[in-house]
Formats: sequence, structure tokens, C-alpha cells
Amino acid sequence: MPFKLLLFITRKPTVSPAEFKDHWDNKHVALLKSIAGDKFPLTHTRNCISRTEDNGTWPANVIVGTQEDFSYDGIAELVFENEAAFKTFFAIISESEAAARIAADEEVFAVREKFKAIVLGETSVTSRD
Repeated sequence: MPFKLLLFITRKPTVSPAEFKDHWDNKHVALLKSIAGDKFPLTHTRNCISRTEDNGTWPANVIVGTQEDFSYDGIAELVFENEAAFKTFFAIISESEAAARIAADEEVFAVREKFKAIVLGETSVTSRD
């Protein structure tokens, strides 16, 4: 059974949403792949919160809720073959040298203290027929 988790990532206030997405997509994930090799997740899907520039601020395009509800800028879904595969990946990225490289890169575009992660349960999908 696949093992899935969600990450919630907050961009640094000095980084624009476009810079955040570019760094995350083109530098950070490449770093993770280079460290984890074939233990990288089956998929690493990234979604960014839609934000519009407003006098130097980047408010979220909120439909329901308030700005305060969306303190994060990106949501990633990582999918592994199973929980054991996740644990292997996590052990690799937690090794001191790897963790230091990852932390240094995250400092460029994200607020590490605000990272959140959660394991997902079963998924249900309803499609338009």
C-alpha cells in the first residue's frame, strides 16, 4: 500500500512566490534527488498557493477563509511504495551531512521553523462521469 505524506511550506517574506516556486522546483527537489538517489519518493507533487502582488505583499487568493488561514505557500504530496520506503528516505536525508545541505538550501527560500508534515490516510476519488 502506498505511503503518502503532505508537507506545508512557508516561503521567506523576502522571496516572491515566483522565486519560491522556481527554487523549490528547480533547485531544492534536484538536491533531494541527488541525495536520496533511487530512494527518492515515487512522486513529489508540489502545489503553490495562488498569490497576487499588492504593494509589496502577496495575499493569497482566498475563496473561503481568511489570509491568516493560509500562512504557508506550498503543499507537497510525497508518495512512497510503503512506509518502509519512507523510513529509508527519511534516514538518508536525516544523516548529518545531508541534513546540513538540505537545511542550508531551505534557508534560501523557506521558513524552516514553519514546516509542517502529516501522514495521509486512505484516498477517495470521485470523477465526473
